[in-house]
Amino acid sequence: MGLADRMAPSADLMTGMMDRLGKTVVGADETPTPARARMIRNMVFRCTACPEPAACAALQRTVLHLDAPPLFCPNTEALRGLPDA
Repeated sequence: MGLADRMAPSADLMTGMMDRLGKTVVGADETPTPARARMIRNMVFRCTACPEPAACAALQRTVLHLDAPPLFCPNTEALRGLPDA
């Protein structure tokens, strides 16, 4: 499976993780910027390189709320930096 084939599932896992952490791409008082779009793109790329996509998917099937990303998540710092939903 090539990078392009992994991008959609990775984007789904990443947005699922954002949902469970109560994070959003752009806060209520923010305007979307090219810099934020690049950050989200980079998060998807990191997600495609994650060594544990099956564990992430399994976690998301069973957990609706998380206080922190799982230890294996390559987007931990980026997720923490996103605004709360």
